[in-house]
Amino acid sequence: MDKKHTVDKQVFGQRLKYLMTNFNETTYSMSRKFNLSPPSISRYTRGEMAPKITTIREMAAYFDVSPLWLMGRPGSMYEREVLDDTEPFGAEVTLSVFGSIKYQLPVFSNEKTIHTLTLPSDQLAKWGPVFAMEITDASMEPTLMKNDFVVVRLNTFLKSGDLTALHVGESDLKIRKVSFRKNQVILQPHNPAFEVEIYDLNKDNVQVIGSVVYQKRVFERFFECY
Repeated sequence: MDKKHTVDKQVFGQRLKYLMTNFNETTYSMSRKFNLSPPSISRYTRGEMAPKITTIREMAAYFDVSPLWLMGRPGSMYEREVLDDTEPFGAEVTLSVFGSIKYQLPVFSNEKTIHTLTLPSDQLAKWGPVFAMEITDASMEPTLMKNDFVVVRLNTFLKSGDLTALHVGESDLKIRKVSFRKNQVILQPHNPAFEVEIYDLNKDNVQVIGSVVYQKRVFERFFECY
């Protein structure tokens, strides 16, 4: 095999497991998505074997990461290298911006807006897996204005004080400041016109998707157009 197509099985397995954890994917969901057997996915994550290059390309596209990074190469996970090209794409990465994030769909299967957001690749590498979305309501004003862009880092941990992206029940993704009281999570809007929401972590279906790590104001976007 060509040296630049060589896969480091151990590193590939570690990185695949990391992505699966952050995207809430299981061995079985991955096997369905990529038409592979569950035992094969398990062997990949244990570093015992690696898939074909075409499958690595498909996985990298799904997780929105560099295929070379997924293969075990050093460098940013968000550099958009092409497997047949030894030159890095550049110092910036352009993210698609999603609108409403539906409960029943994986994040990256939702409908994208016409907008994009460009950020330094080294900053994205520090954050890990992320996605960009447009704020669609006024619940967090003045902190997050309607039509602002935010970058959400994928994680499943609730931390008091964070601006957290989450589903409650089967609702579209919402962003709220979260705090805790015993077994309850309190979702605090910043706009007084919206009500505080309180849910029982043991009874209510609260699904954390991630936390906000970056914001771009709507007026900053407009200035860029002129």
